[in-house]
Amino acid sequence: MIALLPTLRDVGLIVGVALAGYVVLVALAHLLRRNRALKFGWTYHAFALLSGLLVGVHLSSWREGPAVAVLQHLTAAVLLFSAFPLIVVCNRIFWNRTGPKAPGKEVPRVLTDTTGLLILLLSVLVALQFVYHVEVPGLLAGSGVVAIIVGLAMQDLLGNLIAGIGLHFDKSFTTGDWLQIEGTHAKVIELSWRTTRLITNDDVMIDVPNSNIVKAAILNFEKPTRKHAVKPLIGLHYDIPPAQAQRVLQAAAASVPGVCQDPAPVVYLKEFADSAIIYEINVWIEDHGLMDPVMSDVRVHCWYAAKRAGFEIPYPQMTLHQAQPTSPDATVAATATAALRSHPVFRVLTETQIVDLLAVGETLLFAATEPIVTQGETGASMFLVVRGQVEVVITREGQRVTVATLNAGDCFGEMSLLTGEPRTASVVAQGEVTVVEITKEDFGQLARANPDLLARVSEMLAQRQLANEKLATGGTHTGNMESTRGTILKRLRVFFQLGT
Repeated sequence: MIALLPTLRDVGLIVGVALAGYVVLVALAHLLRRNRALKFGWTYHAFALLSGLLVGVHLSSWREGPAVAVLQHLTAAVLLFSAFPLIVVCNRIFWNRTGPKAPGKEVPRVLTDTTGLLILLLSVLVALQFVYHVEVPGLLAGSGVVAIIVGLAMQDLLGNLIAGIGLHFDKSFTTGDWLQIEGTHAKVIELSWRTTRLITNDDVMIDVPNSNIVKAAILNFEKPTRKHAVKPLIGLHYDIPPAQAQRVLQAAAASVPGVCQDPAPVVYLKEFADSAIIYEINVWIEDHGLMDPVMSDVRVHCWYAAKRAGFEIPYPQMTLHQAQPTSPDATVAATATAALRSHPVFRVLTETQIVDLLAVGETLLFAATEPIVTQGETGASMFLVVRGQVEVVITREGQRVTVATLNAGDCFGEMSLLTGEPRTASVVAQGEVTVVEITKEDFGQLARANPDLLARVSEMLAQRQLANEKLATGGTHTGNMESTRGTILKRLRVFFQLGT
């Protein structure tokens, strides 16, 4: 008589062997995870439990009747679920040999998904052929019409899969690269078996089928190096000499944070347009994600630099533009006057002399982060801050150190104005800044009209010099006031070309 159900002894044996096999296989998985960084999912637990049950049934005496079908189905299930840990092992061997901790070694999904699909398909075919005794070659040959229909339906799917594998091995781009595809700038975040997923500067995600990407022209901003050029345009008036325009625009572009200094910005005359001469400003950057803010800052710095240089950015010719003379800003004049009146050296100026000096001074605008003066450069002018805030920076042994912050009503550069000494620090605008520049020519004109002016200034400078020397020597220095004043006065007269 055929036993339809297992005996209690067989049930106990099957359950015991199943639990023992499950525990052994799970322990093996933990060992592999700790030593080889292999991570198995819930499918591994199903595989471990089914394997234990299969061994338990084989070891029991329950082998007839329903046991045959149970063994057949258990064997097929074990084969199917064994594909999942096998996929993990194969991906670890072929695509991720360095382990998950290796930086920049992320495995493309197109490879792992393809490997998993092939192994899973192979396990199904093995189960059909060797467990259920289905002739797989005959099955495939006998369903040729169905295969053709399925093949046509999966044409795009297979095309994307093959294209994804080709993109990986071709190394045209990798995850993290910035690309331009059909005019769109976007960063690659994932290459899957069907699509390439990108994200734009606006945080908009784009899914592009792999078969479309292999047909398109792609600009990769990360190859051969991350350093590449971007090219904002600006138009200036035809009356401006191109060589002069190129120098001003190049210096303005070089002052923008994020712009590489090697290679330095280059300005080309792009075209003679209807309303202006168009200049192309080539600046190099290393992070394409900063393209938009860097190009914006380049345009901003060029606008301010063009205004300071007296360059006109023309309106379109079809527009009639009549410039209106602007009246002096009362706030600017008042702040500049107060700055000179409170300065230790220039407070010797009379009210009339202050007004005359400021009348010839030039009001300049600077954009945020623009350098107003640069440490080490020659200079013969001083600046009065009338709006905004500037940062005084000194570079020592390659390190930038902020030593002061100046606000409206402060001055800087007076020693360069009076002696022509090189700038001892860089001064950088924080936000939009308005300054009044007083040049050597402006002050020299005032000195020629007021012969006693340099004598009063030299006396103030002599007092400051003697006080500093006394402080430096702890009060032991006793310099001669008349001799020091005479020496300074002589230097001033020579510097301003007023004779000795």
